Amino acid sequence: MEELLTTRQVQDLLKVDRITIYRMLQDGRLRGVKIGQQWRFSRREVERLLGHPTPEPSSQVIDLAAGFPTHCAQTIQDLYAEISGLSAVILDPEGHPLTEVSHPCALCHLLWQNKQARADCEASWQRMVREVTPQGGIATCHVGLDYLLTPIQDEGRVVAWFICGPCLWQTRSTDVNTLWERLAQHYDLPIEQVYAAAREIRTIDSVQRQRIAAWPSAAARAVQSILHERLSFVERLQQIASLTQIS
Repeated sequence: MEELLTTRQVQDLLKVDRITIYRMLQDGRLRGVKIGQQWRFSRREVERLLGHPTPEPSSQVIDLAAGFPTHCAQTIQDLYAEISGLSAVILDPEGHPLTEVSHPCALCHLLWQNKQARADCEASWQRMVREVTPQGGIATCHVGLDYLLTPIQDEGRVVAWFICGPCLWQTRSTDVNTLWERLAQHYDLPIEQVYAAAREIRTIDSVQRQRIAAWPSAAARAVQSILHERLSFVERLQQIASLTQIS
């Protein structure tokens, strides 16, 4: 996996201050990815600036990950969540979040007050991306709720996942009240609060399934389009920079 450096590490390697790092980001001399509120930089990218020879990546996937348009993707994701009424988040190929969760449901809010429950949710994301096919599909989280996972791809390779839910999608052999009771007991939550939060969980019937299944695919394609446009823009900037360099 590509090694990512913090802003401080890049400052130490390049012997510059933080303001210079930000200026290099703005003018295209340095590429990075913003995860939450923190910038991360490819070690290969920094070594290139230092003039160290590095092997060319075997595919464009590393560049796609490094240039992921988090801010634009967050906007699309927020809009999707508002329209659909479902929560949404974009994950990296291993299941770690690249964006903030949009429109988290009341049950998620209740669960995330418990540190272990939040850790279990994040571990569940990582498990779900491993379980679905590269074409995506439906996966069930550790709580027992269903999510739709759609890949964001480049040349057939998954570079991110658009995930939305939770909902009650599949026909269940157990009563949903049993599900809520187990949840309350496992995380020591007041059953009344669990029941109240669970009322917001959307049940998807057979008539709605086909229509709703198409929504995250459209959002994923929009993110993918922006991703490629951004990479093309960065490449053009690099070409211009190379033409204007004085030997």
